[in-house]
Amino acid sequence: MRANDQWVIIDTETSGLSEPVWAVEIAAQRMQGWRSDGEPFRILLNHDVDIEPGAEALHGYSREYLRKYGEDPYVAHARFREYAGDLPLVSYNLAFDWNRVLNPESARLGLPSWGNRGFCAMLLARRLLFEAPSLRLDALREFFPISQGQAHCAADDVQTIVELFRNVLKDRLHALGLVGYQSVASFTSV
Repeated sequence: MRANDQWVIIDTETSGLSEPVWAVEIAAQRMQGWRSDGEPFRILLNHDVDIEPGAEALHGYSREYLRKYGEDPYVAHARFREYAGDLPLVSYNLAFDWNRVLNPESARLGLPSWGNRGFCAMLLARRLLFEAPSLRLDALREFFPISQGQAHCAADDVQTIVELFRNVLKDRLHALGLVGYQSVASFTSV
C-alpha cells in the first residue's frame, strides 16, 4: 500500500449460518498504508435473536449476554458507518462478512446500503501463502509471526489480519511490484 492509501479491515461474528444471519460483533481497524490509523473499532449488537449453539460455542456470545452488553443494532451500524466512512472494506472472508452479513442486515433494518466493497484477504492469501498448511486464521497465527489472539473474536481476528498484512503479505506484494491499494485489489480479484 502507498502511505496515503486508506482502507478498513473488518470482521464479524454472527448468530450462526442459517438465514437470516445477524451480526453479533463487528470489529474493524482503519489503515493508512500498512499502518493502523487510530484506535480499533469493536461493538456488540443485540438483535434479541436466537444464537445457534455452534456459533455460541465458537464466539461465546449468548442471547442473554448480548441483551446485557450489546448495543441497539441501529446505533451499532451508525457507529460503524461513522468509523469506516466510505473507505474500502477488506475482510478475510468478504463473501461472508459483506454478502451474507452486513449488506443483508442493513437491508432488513432499512438502512442505506454499504459504501465501498474492498477485496477478500483470504483470496489474496490463497495466491501468496503457498507454504501455509491451512488458510484458516488460527492456523496462520501459528505458522507465521503474528498475534496469538483468540479465534472467533472479531477484534482479535482483525488484529491478526493487520499483522498478516504487515508481517507477511506486504513484502510478498512489494516483491511482485504491487504497492498501491488498487493494484493489490486488482491482483486479488484476478
